Amino acid sequence: MSERDRESKVERIVVAFDTTPLGEVALEAAAGLAAALDAELSGLFVEDVNLMRMAQLPFTRELGLVSAVIRPIEASDIERAFRLEAEHSREQLEHIAAALDLRWSFQVLRGHVPAAVLGCRTEVDLVVFGKAAHRPMVKSVRVPPRAGAVGREAQRHREQFQRLSLRPIALLFDGSERAWRALAVAFALAATAETRLTLLVSSGSREDFDRLRELAKAWLADRGAMARFAWLRNREALDIAQAVKAENAAALLWYDGATPQDRDRLQALLSMLGCPVVLIS
Repeated sequence: MSERDRESKVERIVVAFDTTPLGEVALEAAAGLAAALDAELSGLFVEDVNLMRMAQLPFTRELGLVSAVIRPIEASDIERAFRLEAEHSREQLEHIAAALDLRWSFQVLRGHVPAAVLGCRTEVDLVVFGKAAHRPMVKSVRVPPRAGAVGREAQRHREQFQRLSLRPIALLFDGSERAWRALAVAFALAATAETRLTLLVSSGSREDFDRLRELAKAWLADRGAMARFAWLRNREALDIAQAVKAENAAALLWYDGATPQDRDRLQALLSMLGCPVVLIS
């Protein structure tokens, strides 16, 4: 396989926005990838139709955090929260893009997450998910902090990739063409964040694991890099999640296909992990 095949150009890094701390790590990972790969940083905020439908049910109620008063949830409240959250997300994206001198764009869609995000990508895009892929409850929609807090966060990003640098970048690796392309992406992200790289080698036998490990070690050695290798005997979502947690990874690079089974596995993985997932076509 040629270097051109393994390291084909990435045009855009799409990040699915969320307001949780994990969403902030996802933005940092997306910005790091955009900086490393000279790609556009593209923010995508999805207004979850499930939340809108929930608000329209006559029996839906919320408990005020300050007033402790139970009251009906109005669709207008959800709409306003969406607008404020999207504005905050756009500000985050703009600040970090300016700090790193990145090309950027931002889009708001309404639909089902992550289907809406996956529907917007092309074959040359990478998609970064935090918790936005499985936002479960109305209470997760909140009024965001104002611009001063955003500015302080942007300043922290200017200094370094703080959240990524403390933990390794994990990659699922099986020796396929997409795995080699994903290795190039993972190497670039780890180098940019100045952190370690861990390869979860998916193989059915010890002999195959040893063979893939030596091939990957040689590829990395040519670039003056090293990695830790862990044997992944089973590629089910639960096994992958357990391996990622055992490695205490800051992010996982994943490259399943677009079949319904792959989408189900991705959804299950997102619900189990405590780190962002970078989906590679």
